[in-house]
Amino acid sequence: MKSVIKELYHGNLGFDSWTYGKDSPFVKAAQKKADNMKALMDSFDDSQKELFEGYIDAQGDIEAITRYDTFVEALRFGILLMIEIFSDGDDSE
Repeated sequence: MKSVIKELYHGNLGFDSWTYGKDSPFVKAAQKKADNMKALMDSFDDSQKELFEGYIDAQGDIEAITRYDTFVEALRFGILLMIEIFSDGDDSE
């Protein structure tokens, strides 16, 4: 059996690379977002487009940070659960 830690480190395990069918709610929402984004950008002048693109970039940064923090906390929680399951001690009160 391969080491999960090594596979994760080498990028062979990806949890953000799921694929969705073309009729899935995710794809429909993404298409709606893209359509609305195009309509919005078409209505902006150049300075408004630049301002909005800065907003979009900042939102992407926030989402990436949040996604990373969620991963780290979920991993820590999972490790704590495993420690409790495999520990010899009984902490029942």
